[in-house]
Amino acid sequence: MLHKAITIQDRITVQKHSAEVIRNELVHQQISTLKHIDNGNSYAIPSQKTMPANKIYRIMGSKLSDTPFRIK
Repeated sequence: MLHKAITIQDRITVQKHSAEVIRNELVHQQISTLKHIDNGNSYAIPSQKTMPANKIYRIMGSKLSDTPFRIK
């Protein structure tokens, strides 16, 4: 569970974001799935990552990638 405010530390700045700003950034991180008609493989195509969302994921210990990948 996220706290009411989170401090995102950077080498240059320290910023505080409200829970609404954090929620909004995370909600806009989406993945589209595509299925190949011929071979049935499924692929995920992530939306473009934003700098605040990338920082939030990094603080939480996860990576945020914008590289498409195959779903197994």
